[in-house]
Amino acid sequence: ENEEKYHLYFPGDVFEYDDGKVWVETQLRHPVTGKLLAILAWSLLQREGDGAWLVDWIDWQDFRDAFRPGIGREEWSRICG
Repeated sequence: ENEEKYHLYFPGDVFEYDDGKVWVETQLRHPVTGKLLAILAWSLLQREGDGAWLVDWIDWQDFRDAFRPGIGREEWSRICG
């Protein structure tokens, strides 16, 4: 099995925009070292009528060596991460 173990973290609260959308970020971290493996974030849009939350778009940044991000992502992680 090539299954990699991870812990799921929610580093902050859900961010609510004023237009009916919210932003949710999660981090996948190594269970022993805490090394950041990936960041997943969702923009959700609340549907009128029943109030269900629908996925508007997904952002995924993978920091594992086997899935190295492009130069722009590496710079973002180095400067801001």
